[in-house]
Amino acid sequence: MHALIFATFLIQPTAFAPAHFSAQPQEISQDPAVDPKAEYEKRKKEAAGDVDKLWALYDWCGAYGMKAESRSALRAIIKLEEGNRKARELLGHIEYDGKWFDSQKKVDDFKQKQLEAEAKASGKVIHKGELVDPADLPFLQKGLIRDASGKWVDLESQKKLAEGWVRQDLTWIPPAEKENIGKGLWKCGDKWLSIAEADSYHSEVGSWWVIASERFVIYSTCPRKVTEQALDQCEVAYRDLMRIYGTVPSLAVPVVLLNSTDQYGLFARGEAGNTHPDPNGRSSAHGAFMAESYTDFLSAGQTLPGIAYWDSSSKDGSLWGPIFVRHAAGQSFGEALDPSPKAVAKLLKGEGANSYGEAFWAEKQIPQWFRYGAATYVSRYAANPRAAAGEDPYTNRAWSVSNITRVGGLDPLDRVFKFEIGPTNPDESSKLINESGLLLAFALDGKCVDVQTRLGALKEAIKNKKDIGTAGQALADELKKNESKLRTFAAL
Repeated sequence: MHALIFATFLIQPTAFAPAHFSAQPQEISQDPAVDPKAEYEKRKKEAAGDVDKLWALYDWCGAYGMKAESRSALRAIIKLEEGNRKARELLGHIEYDGKWFDSQKKVDDFKQKQLEAEAKASGKVIHKGELVDPADLPFLQKGLIRDASGKWVDLESQKKLAEGWVRQDLTWIPPAEKENIGKGLWKCGDKWLSIAEADSYHSEVGSWWVIASERFVIYSTCPRKVTEQALDQCEVAYRDLMRIYGTVPSLAVPVVLLNSTDQYGLFARGEAGNTHPDPNGRSSAHGAFMAESYTDFLSAGQTLPGIAYWDSSSKDGSLWGPIFVRHAAGQSFGEALDPSPKAVAKLLKGEGANSYGEAFWAEKQIPQWFRYGAATYVSRYAANPRAAAGEDPYTNRAWSVSNITRVGGLDPLDRVFKFEIGPTNPDESSKLINESGLLLAFALDGKCVDVQTRLGALKEAIKNKKDIGTAGQALADELKKNESKLRTFAAL
């Protein structure tokens, strides 16, 4: 009885049969008298151009274990019916975005090409299969994520936030103390102080304010209000620094800001409790300079900072402060992209102290005139993005060019490219710094195609860290060829 029921079940039509089978399928079994190859060729010829017959051929090939031939039948079906899902799926094809692909690799390649096209059109970059803002890339590469306020944090910071800790600048405040922040107090050491008391506490080198954005960290002895304005000025400079270099540092770059010319001078000479940061005396030429050595930073593995002062106690100091801090930000940015690891390593070992200043600059790949030009451009040649309606955004540029004219006009370009600055002739050094900014202004904004092409090549070299010196020399040579256009641009 059971055998009869089982046999009956086998021959009943099934509701789950694929659409290409007949209503009453017949069992296909191998006939020992048949030559499979010859029979296949015969059936293949008969099935040509007929989807139903090709399905029958596919089934027949399966019965004879002819895998390659059965796949050939499926491909023939697809030629006739490109979107035949059953045939596609039996071949292992994958549907994506309304298209069929014969492997996952081809799907992945298609997705990548789509992303690359979208990135090019939108100005974004690809990170782990997603489009992101280029400015976000360095943080994402470090594994950082944005917290609820939009700041970049690591996983440990996320844990503290979840536990109720809060940050005041870069200091973590435990839940039991955070009510002091609401009272307008500032954590200074182990005490909570008013803003006036905190400004006094932070007015000395080493006990300074340390405040940060995503891109900069400022160490400042200036009052809190001025320090926040300085950080904002660094951010103003950032976009133009991206334009100049074509890439960005992977970490936030440091800037040291001092509250007076006296403190600036003491710091530069190494008399403010720090290692001599200015062995070449470049601070004498400008209100900002690049710290060539600063062991407090170097020992902690930090990038060397640009140094500036902002004396908010006088009108002139308040006018020059933003210019100096933007220049320092430009120097810090350039140092982060083009450090001197060999010279620094020797210094930290106590070797080569007497020749360190020379070794520091000799190790650089980016030309000095270009690096100073970048810092000078963002400090006094770039357009003011906050100019009022109807106001000339290039007033600082016109003033800077007038200063070149006032002291004898533009120097021979070879002299600017040689860029010999130092304490022996601070006035001439100051002029060279100003002139380097003018050259960058022409390269960026002068609409000279040949010069802009060479600038683009240098940016690519800096980004790839390859052939930077060659690309820098090519840009200098092109600027010399177009000196007449440079002079027209600057109205010299």
